[in-house]
Amino acid sequence: MRSHNEDSYLDDPDNRLWAVADGMGGHEAGDIASQAIVRQLREVVRTPNAVDYVDRVEDALTAVNAELIGYAQEHRLQMVGSTAVVLADAGHYMLGAWAGDSRLYRLSANGLRQLTTDHNQAREMMSTGQFSAADLQSNAHAGALVRAVGAESNLVVEWVVSDAAANDVFLLCSDGITKEMSDAEIAVALGASTQVKEIGDSLVDTCLARGARDNITVVVVRVEG
Repeated sequence: MRSHNEDSYLDDPDNRLWAVADGMGGHEAGDIASQAIVRQLREVVRTPNAVDYVDRVEDALTAVNAELIGYAQEHRLQMVGSTAVVLADAGHYMLGAWAGDSRLYRLSANGLRQLTTDHNQAREMMSTGQFSAADLQSNAHAGALVRAVGAESNLVVEWVVSDAAANDVFLLCSDGITKEMSDAEIAVALGASTQVKEIGDSLVDTCLARGARDNITVVVVRVEG
């Protein structure tokens, strides 16, 4: 419902690489940041060696990080940043990389699992054991990001390795989805026996019907049988 979209996405089946980037709200040029992430990742070429593939993805995100910091300095902006979540097919398993609170989910025979951990104040506060999710519901700063591409000179990308069985479904999404839908609702949508584009459309349509408080971007990937 917003007039300006700061999200971007990559769907590159040839290189078995997918991504979602969410330009940071409240900062200038968020769309420039998310588009830069997609542009750099589009140049990544898949290699048979998973370690080399990881290095290429990390190098791309590191290059964007430096580019955005330079852009902010050149235009005298406080910060130009974006979240990023990446899914890379490494053959018999999947690799996920992220910075920020855009998420990666996997729906398998065992149900839905969030593979990423949000890099925000709420998660850091909960990790101390002194706060619960309920404690932070009314905290205005709980959703503030503590990590993003373009936010710090030294970007730390977090990685996760996931099994990938036939017919598993992976979802990359910006927080526009998770602001409107619960994990249980997402699981139902991902489990629909339809084409992945139809699953994506249904997720977006549900959020639009609920008011769409933020930009919504999804990429749905199903493992071939």
